[in-house]
Amino acid sequence: MKTSSFILLASLLLASCATQRLVRVGTPFDAGKARAMLVPGNNQLDGRVMAAMPNGTLVSCAGQVVSLVPVTDYAREWARQFYELDTGQYGTLNAAYRMDSRESKIKFVGAEAFYAATRTTRCDEDGNFSFPHVANGEFLVVAKTRWLGRDHDYYDFMYGVNDAQEEDGSVMQKVRLNGNSVIDLQWAPPGPVMLGGEGLL
Repeated sequence: MKTSSFILLASLLLASCATQRLVRVGTPFDAGKARAMLVPGNNQLDGRVMAAMPNGTLVSCAGQVVSLVPVTDYAREWARQFYELDTGQYGTLNAAYRMDSRESKIKFVGAEAFYAATRTTRCDEDGNFSFPHVANGEFLVVAKTRWLGRDHDYYDFMYGVNDAQEEDGSVMQKVRLNGNSVIDLQWAPPGPVMLGGEGLL
């Protein structure tokens, strides 16, 4: 795999807070299964991450990397740990999010082969991305995002340098592709969960 395969998933592990958790996924990584799911197929996956929250927060992947991650047992466990799915606070395996500065930094030990077995692209300035020629199977779509506070004007973000109340993070959604599927994924918050004390919905 190309070095670019590491960009998103590796960068997601770099949070700004001082504490760090070392995590070793107990489930073996099935590299053969993951690589088989990355061969060209007949499905099309398009998507957009540009959502305005009722509390004024804007979530966008504009200019950021998006990864298509084959769902293996290892990937499920990675997502459970990284998005703290056991708590239910940040969503489920079907749809979850993370704000890096509000969580402990995580280092996954021995995960290099898993990071390499992904396919990546980049969102345009409107938060749109596309994965053509995708094989059948289940995938995690993981997008690096920016969470922009209520005083951050949309056009300042898109075309200027204002970064007031800006936080890095990511969003994840699971998709299933099978037999010439065409999916238009419009990311939305996974539910009425709390975001730093403020309800998303």
